[in-house]
Amino acid sequence: MKKSLILLALVSQFIFVQQFFGQEKKLTVLYTNDLHAHLEPHIVPWVDKTRKVGGFANIAALVKREKKANPNTVYFDAGDWFAGPYVSSLTKGEAVIDAMNYLGLDAACVGNHEFDYGWENASEQFKKAKFPLLNGNIFLKGTEKLHWNEPYIIKNVNGIRLGIIGLHEKFAFYDTTSDEMIKGVEARDEKVYLRKYIEELKPKTDLIVLLTHIGIPGTQSSTGERDVPRNHEHDIELAKSVPGVDLMITGHPHSGLSEPINVNGTLIVSTDAYTIELGKLEITYNKKQDKITNYKNTLAYLFDDEVPDDPQMVKIIKKWNDKLKTITEEKVTKISLPLTRSYGEESTMGNLVADSILNAYPEYDLAITNSGGLRQDIDAGDITVGELISAFPFPNTIVQLEMKGSDLRKIFEHGAGLTNGILQVSKGVEMAYDESKPIGNRVTKVNIKGVSLNDNKTYKVLTSNFLADGGDGFLVFKKTLSYKNTGVQILDSMIKYLKRSETYTPIIEGRVKK
Repeated sequence: MKKSLILLALVSQFIFVQQFFGQEKKLTVLYTNDLHAHLEPHIVPWVDKTRKVGGFANIAALVKREKKANPNTVYFDAGDWFAGPYVSSLTKGEAVIDAMNYLGLDAACVGNHEFDYGWENASEQFKKAKFPLLNGNIFLKGTEKLHWNEPYIIKNVNGIRLGIIGLHEKFAFYDTTSDEMIKGVEARDEKVYLRKYIEELKPKTDLIVLLTHIGIPGTQSSTGERDVPRNHEHDIELAKSVPGVDLMITGHPHSGLSEPINVNGTLIVSTDAYTIELGKLEITYNKKQDKITNYKNTLAYLFDDEVPDDPQMVKIIKKWNDKLKTITEEKVTKISLPLTRSYGEESTMGNLVADSILNAYPEYDLAITNSGGLRQDIDAGDITVGELISAFPFPNTIVQLEMKGSDLRKIFEHGAGLTNGILQVSKGVEMAYDESKPIGNRVTKVNIKGVSLNDNKTYKVLTSNFLADGGDGFLVFKKTLSYKNTGVQILDSMIKYLKRSETYTPIIEGRVKK
């Protein structure tokens, strides 16, 4: 009798364990964000000063390898494919979409930079995508029609029904997109639409995956400064406000998470951007408990010398480079030192852009440009049109403004807050700030042509149409006394400025100090 009871107990335990673990399903999620047209490997100084990282051929190779080894693998991207090296600007994103068609994507959401060449162009380029492209809260202005009518998809992987939603945070959309480029569309409250789509998907799915472009841009300097909790604060707030998301893959801050942030059962993951990593999240989902019971995240740099290139992607990249080389290979001048960027202080790239703008209209008092508009360093040596486009990829034009000194001071204060980076300034301007002081009271000095900034004086200011329209949170620009868009491309002013001499020497002059 005793043996029978023991045997019965063992059988019962075996059945329980079999039922419990039989409900467990494995899923591997590969993810990227903010690819920014970096089709080719490149040097990222804060990763390695000599070894190249990233590139589409490396990502494509790894995705194919992972999917071949494990069929229960999906690959998602969280937006911002455009705006980067010249291949994006010169084709208005077409080359990027063409290359993305061979990455092995299962879905991607829309980012703000997809609108850099206009909302109509975005529609045309999206039509060329051969992968699911998602957004559920950017509408044609004044209508109930989505700009891109695919808010979500359902995908079954290893018996797990995934509801995959694409959204763009309203704040991030307007904060970093030029007004001129989005006149026909409007972003609406992402929380409202997330609740709506979760409700629609709940009866049909096991896990909700949100692909979203959200948050404050990261502090992107050439030394790799990052502030993960601050940069992902908006992601965390969204997860707290709207329950029901199991996995959130986010873009926009350019700030990778080696370990997922777990907020009320929502796992938040992100990479550092520019193709330098391919994130890998391995999930165990228990169907009976209806939740993720275990996970492991891997976020490692994608070194070019460690991954064999995908040959198909190599052909695609070569095709576009060959089409564009007559433009991109034109030599402009020679630079004696590298042109580099910084979000927190003066940079040689910032000096070049601001000085070239002022050179176009030397009768003005100063020129200013945003640090976030500078996207790539340039090595010493011959400098080409292609390299300049990659460094400044936006179709921004020079705007002439008249501003009160008090408003100019507020603009410098916003820059010193470092949510969007300091303003880069032209020769003759000196600005100093103290990062230890409260935001809004950090600027300790502003001199223009050797004279302290006068709050009551009217200054003649040059900047980009992006900043003049309040981009990157510089909303005080909208209070200008006069506004005139010259229509002159900033890129053209840079080329003209550099062509004045055979050699250009970048120098740091103490224009912006902390």
